[in-house]
Amino acid sequence: MFALLVLVPAEPAAAAPTGSGGVVVLEQPANPTAPAGPNLTPQQQPPDKAKQKLVIGVLAAILLVLVFFGRRGHNKRLKKEGRATSK
Repeated sequence: MFALLVLVPAEPAAAAPTGSGGVVVLEQPANPTAPAGPNLTPQQQPPDKAKQKLVIGVLAAILLVLVFFGRRGHNKRLKKEGRATSK
């Protein structure tokens, strides 16, 4: 009985995909349009663009100050050690 189950396929050979590499193509749903996005409540609304730009500007200014003072300290240390750059 086991040999019969192993040797005889469950489906006919004509139904097996040929040359598709085992990829199964599914039929598309009857409604081809995508559903509308989720309904956002006021708490879930994206932040105001002006506030977002302000926060990004402040962060950029802070990073600029850090780089400026970091390079300034680095150049002072090099000058003190006698390995001054072009400044």
